[in-house]
Amino acid sequence: MNIFYIGSSGALSLLPFKKLLSSSQHSLSVVGVNNPIIIDQKLIAIENESLALAANHFEIPIIDLSASVEDVIQQCEQFSIDVVLMSCYNKRLPDALLKIAAHGCFNLHPSLLPGFRGPEPIFWQMKQASDTGVSWHQIEHEFDAGAIALQQRVNLDEGASYSEINHQLAEVGADLMLNLLSALSTGTLNKSVQDSTLASYFPYPVKEDFMIETSWTAQHAYDFMRATRAFGYPYHCQLENQHFLLEKALNYDNNAHIDTVEVQDNRLYIPFNEGILCATYTGKLPF
Repeated sequence: MNIFYIGSSGALSLLPFKKLLSSSQHSLSVVGVNNPIIIDQKLIAIENESLALAANHFEIPIIDLSASVEDVIQQCEQFSIDVVLMSCYNKRLPDALLKIAAHGCFNLHPSLLPGFRGPEPIFWQMKQASDTGVSWHQIEHEFDAGAIALQQRVNLDEGASYSEINHQLAEVGADLMLNLLSALSTGTLNKSVQDSTLASYFPYPVKEDFMIETSWTAQHAYDFMRATRAFGYPYHCQLENQHFLLEKALNYDNNAHIDTVEVQDNRLYIPFNEGILCATYTGKLPF
């Protein structure tokens, strides 16, 4: 199958891309990115991990998706595209572009749809201590709302960082992608329409969303803080009559118990509904 692969940077774009490169059954014909920087006909990547830079390295043609729709479609017509695959691309594809592939257009989303639609599902899954997973779904005009092709639950490693979670989900998503392509090739893909009554949408997190609730378990707080530290916001935690700014989760014990918060140098030992969290803190705010 001739594949048009669209993405940006990071594991969720690059690991499926690399999986496609290693496949002998499918042809990665062209890559789409938004507004790559080109100097003297050499593609330049601002980020360390760039899909555009990787495609350039493997001499795969690149289409600039910031060009006019007519120009993009004209370029696509050169490649007899069978399927469009997209992962970690934060812009809406024009409706006209969704019609160019004989077998359709599909997107990798890092949640178990229809739950956690939106641009940062990993953050909100960790915030709510929800089941995590990946879904390949058909691309429609409405973000993350298309019929589900394949999905799989993923049990994350305890205390994993945001980067590690992305990598773990991308690995599973890349394997599912090959199953998706196989099903498309044989005409055996069974898609399921998303139940809109079960759908949830979450926006980009803001600093107010980094609140730690002591009604959680200590493990929930530990996993959330470890997973979202890359965002760079302090964590707010109200303890009795004090409001602490937490910095980094160090460890936890879900079987331990203390009656009140304990302070040792720059560390706090915080009682939760279940267990104790040990975290560094940077200061206190007036209650």
